[in-house]
Amino acid sequence: KQPQTAMQELNGGLTEQPTERATLQLRELHPGSRGMRLRENAGIHRCLFFLALICNSAVLRPAFTGQPLFTRCALRPSSQAVKNTAFGQIGLDSVTDQISAPNMAPSEAVDILLRNEDVQHDELRLKKLRKVLDQSLEKGGQASVAPMVARMLQWDGLEPQQEKSHGMRSAKKFPIFFTAFAAVRSYCKENADFFSMQELGAVLEALTTLARKMWAADDRVTGSMSMILNKELMSKGEATSETADIIGTVGLREPFQAMAVAALDIPREDMKHVDAVASMAWALAVANIQLASLQIKVAKGIIAHIDKVSPPDIGKLFMTMHEMEWFKDADAIAYLTQALVARIQTLKEEDPGLASMLAARTREAQEAEAQDGA
Repeated sequence: KQPQTAMQELNGGLTEQPTERATLQLRELHPGSRGMRLRENAGIHRCLFFLALICNSAVLRPAFTGQPLFTRCALRPSSQAVKNTAFGQIGLDSVTDQISAPNMAPSEAVDILLRNEDVQHDELRLKKLRKVLDQSLEKGGQASVAPMVARMLQWDGLEPQQEKSHGMRSAKKFPIFFTAFAAVRSYCKENADFFSMQELGAVLEALTTLARKMWAADDRVTGSMSMILNKELMSKGEATSETADIIGTVGLREPFQAMAVAALDIPREDMKHVDAVASMAWALAVANIQLASLQIKVAKGIIAHIDKVSPPDIGKLFMTMHEMEWFKDADAIAYLTQALVARIQTLKEEDPGLASMLAARTREAQEAEAQDGA
């Protein structure tokens, strides 16, 4: 009865004998039958169809990096490479290779470094950059230092009170800027004896202006600089002689001292470049580097070539002498003051416009003093 009952169930229980339809169905259910194979193939096709749909959705769905999912899984790039692909960033290695060209001047190298907005860097790449910049300065010589510092002064990352996005970019890029600054600092210290008087004056004034601008930059930039300077201080592992001023905190005191000592050996006839002499005296006064023999030499050089002193030079010398009190010898101060006053009278006679400008400035100063006294 068992086969017959199964047949009846297949037939819907209407007949007691197996019908032709039920017999065909039983044959189709046989494992080796053609119908069974077709059903198995249909099941496989349905699985493949759904799998294709899933894969299609994964491929076509946009990902954060702009690449298909299977492409990212196949390539498996590092996180840094993904960043470079997504945001158009370039590595510092490629920029370093570019500026290591044989005929690349230090100022041009700094221009390329500061012109690129998004340059990825790390400590190892910064060390490689420093080596390339040292080599560039060695090839360029003393004459290449002032133009390099002048280009660094033009970097917009040193501007105060920047917008948030600009300030963040500047702070991120500052380690590259400071690497160039450190290269200049080291070169001036090690090669101070080879600078001429004109080069000394130009470099000392430019570095002093740069140090002031660095500390007056946006808070994000000065924060990045403070971290670098603290790291430098910790790496020394010993007490430092640097004082807490704008020159000492950025590590310029020792280079300035070396350049001041080098100025003592400059021939007397080279003191005729009074603009450079005035710039050197002003920069050393800002740094508070006292060298009595150099102060006497500067005063004698200015007095001997007083006819070449221009109004900007007079302004620097008066600030050096009376505001910052760099000159200590009373006789030198008296003779230099007398020579400068006489030079001002001569300039007023030669240029009536200068006389009227000086008279106006004098009246303004007198009125300001009167108001303060009231």
